[in-house]
Amino acid sequence: PKYITNMDEERTYKPEGFNSVDIADDVSYDKKFFTMPDSDYKEIDHILVPEGLIKSRVEKLAQNIYSDYAKSSQEKPLQIFVIMSGAFQFFSDLQVYLKKVREYKAQRIDYDVHFIKVKGYVNTESVLEKIDDAVLSEEMIKGKDILIIEDVYDSGNCMDVILRHLQKFEPNSVKAAVCVHKCNPKNLKYDYK
Repeated sequence: PKYITNMDEERTYKPEGFNSVDIADDVSYDKKFFTMPDSDYKEIDHILVPEGLIKSRVEKLAQNIYSDYAKSSQEKPLQIFVIMSGAFQFFSDLQVYLKKVREYKAQRIDYDVHFIKVKGYVNTESVLEKIDDAVLSEEMIKGKDILIIEDVYDSGNCMDVILRHLQKFEPNSVKAAVCVHKCNPKNLKYDYK
């Protein structure tokens, strides 16, 4: 697909290395086939993404993460950075499925969770320029496997600032799990979506 970034420039958006479910812009589902509170029913015209699709996808992400980190987390726990406050629910669901995967695997995954508050937006404008070293310190990062949990990947600015900050402290690896990806020509590559 092509996206206009400004009046003079046309870019082709082609994600690199994504393992994702693509949902076409013109797909929606009649709300009469779904349950919801009566007050929501009056406000919602149609369903774009059914809850079951999201839950199944989050479970698959947990399986992928588990496969990638089960062995290495025995030496050093995986460091999970949950970008607050939006990613809290996504991480909560992901953690339920990580525990479920552990039930049927012979090996457990060890991880430490850090909830990170960054202010990426003022109204609808992306404004994050840097992250304070006290929020993401060298001790939390150096030589460790890092997994960033983000709810919505929009402009890419917030993720770019986080990745640049992490790289200055030489982590062993950095990957990101993102719940919802908005198609945008400024997107960066990340690992779980």
